[in-house]
Amino acid sequence: MAGLLAVAALAGCSSDNDAEAKPTKQGTSGAASSPAQVVQATNKKTVAARSARVVITSTVAADGKSEKITGRGAMDFAHGSSQLTMGQDGKHLEQRVVDKTLYQKPPKGEGKLPGGKTWMKIDLAKLAASGAAGSSQASDPADSFAYSNSLSRKDVKKIGEEKVTGVDTTHYRVMLDIDKLAQGDEQKAKKLRQQLGESVPVDLWVDDKGLTRRQQMEMTVHSPGSTSSSSSKAKGKVKTVMEFSDFGTDINVSKPPASDTADMTDKLIQQQSQKA
Repeated sequence: MAGLLAVAALAGCSSDNDAEAKPTKQGTSGAASSPAQVVQATNKKTVAARSARVVITSTVAADGKSEKITGRGAMDFAHGSSQLTMGQDGKHLEQRVVDKTLYQKPPKGEGKLPGGKTWMKIDLAKLAASGAAGSSQASDPADSFAYSNSLSRKDVKKIGEEKVTGVDTTHYRVMLDIDKLAQGDEQKAKKLRQQLGESVPVDLWVDDKGLTRRQQMEMTVHSPGSTSSSSSKAKGKVKTVMEFSDFGTDINVSKPPASDTADMTDKLIQQQSQKA
């Protein structure tokens, strides 16, 4: 059950010569587009499509055990909203993101909330501003493509041509540098490095329209206070695959009724601060 909650809350060097020698499937001249430029353009095009349906598969491995979590839903890139239903061992968790606020409805009979409420509410902006350890792990799934703004040529490698759910795609591998992800915030970089190590690998599969069809991210999450080299203290590994389809589909994500919602932002900040 902990794995289901964690994955729902999370909710992205060199074959340059090949990419530059011929036109790419994304419709741009290979001579003008390095793999990094293709990935940046791809993420912009995917967001410009405004919305998509998504299927998520996550594997969480820790302490010699492995859990698989699956889910599906939709993301509204234009408004930054999303709705997902995640399942594990017959239990389901519903999640929505509206106006930079995350709402989660735990499986029936689990995750009891104050006052008999059925939905928890987390203010993502307040959580991020708090700087609490782990605050980066509760996020908006629709922000999955923001990392591309900081990419350089050495960060991206073209892997080759592959099919994804019957669609022809080009596979790229991105190594996300923690310092770039932190965007100059040294405190944030330090916390991310403690949690995730020096870099995070993200694989992308891009179709001939320049849209992302699959995104895969693998993370090794470390215990607070440990370093990426202290493997004995690592919490575990998380592999998350998101497959996108039906770009431009109509999506309407609404907030749960206020009477059914418990604001857990301050409690989460306090808990994460105690773990730092």
